[in-house]
Amino acid sequence: RRLRLEADLVFGFRTVRWEEVHAETFCSSCVFLQMTLAARNAAAFVPGAAFLQPRHRALQITAAKNSLPLAARKRRTPCAAPKCGGIATMSASAEGIRREAKTGERMRDLEIHVHEDKTSVVFDYTPGKKDIPTVVYLPGFFYARTKTAKPTSLALQCKRKQQGFIVLDYSGTDRSGGDFAHGTVSRWVAEVEAVLDAALERSREKVVLVGSGIGGWIMLHVAQRRPDQVVGLVGLSADPDFTEKLLRPTLSEEQQSTLDKPEGEIELKWGYRTYPIHHALVEDGKKMLVLNGRDSIPVKCPVRLVVGMADEEVPSSLALELVDALQSRDVALEFVKIGDHALEREEDFRLMWRYVCEVSDKYFEFDLGSPASG
Repeated sequence: RRLRLEADLVFGFRTVRWEEVHAETFCSSCVFLQMTLAARNAAAFVPGAAFLQPRHRALQITAAKNSLPLAARKRRTPCAAPKCGGIATMSASAEGIRREAKTGERMRDLEIHVHEDKTSVVFDYTPGKKDIPTVVYLPGFFYARTKTAKPTSLALQCKRKQQGFIVLDYSGTDRSGGDFAHGTVSRWVAEVEAVLDAALERSREKVVLVGSGIGGWIMLHVAQRRPDQVVGLVGLSADPDFTEKLLRPTLSEEQQSTLDKPEGEIELKWGYRTYPIHHALVEDGKKMLVLNGRDSIPVKCPVRLVVGMADEEVPSSLALELVDALQSRDVALEFVKIGDHALEREEDFRLMWRYVCEVSDKYFEFDLGSPASG
């Protein structure tokens, strides 16, 4: 049973329309429902609500009181309910994703293990029509999936179009395991590839990558590694090479000295936020640079870039450099005059979706293998 609800809620000084309630994981002593709103950092909680059991078998989450399932693969996390302190158990079989996938039926909290240390990476997957590329959202730096409105907006739009949708939490963020201090661009690129391999058949199922912030850097590497599968890119405030081009020139001698140490970490005020910056991220960034001159990025699929001219973190000149570096001849860059780094106004969502549809519609294949193809 799924709970669907439509309502007009006034949040701050704007009206937010939301259509779906998402089930989270809960412990044996309390059942707790989190409602995700399509507004920045907006969430409402309803204690004591009935638990929603997903119909697919690839992901089985049980929260019946005093009855936790024994599963071959378990992931134990603190319960989401405030002041509870209980433990929620969820199990997911990544191997059964394709077998159990049904168009339009969301599969939440799927877990796979990546890297030599078997770090858990958690993602959500809603299968769509096979002849339309699946949209894959790559979050920004240090932002968990549930803390931004863009993936929520994308998920709703993809559902209406019956287009597949995937969103993941990088290791060290939100639901995924690992330490954020060990997070690097190369690790996160590997995790995105692992999620694609777990959910999709590479030879047949194509993807459009939507990268926000550092997700825009990650999507460029994934597109280079998978030119046969990635058929379009949409970058939102993309900041490739930011560790060298933007961050390093602003560091003081003391900060630089700290980051030179293997375990070094600093809290850096950047724009309106403070970010944890660590040695591993900066050192790995040197090996993952992509802006190396004209036509230096061997990506040839359609690319759409959206940049806010009021971006407090990334200068607009970086987007122009990225356009010049891409080998693709189908590249469009749009400046939003009053857009900030987050790009989370309703107008920004509509622009994002327009470009996702545009690059998706550019993909087509001729079927020459069947007699009816002509």
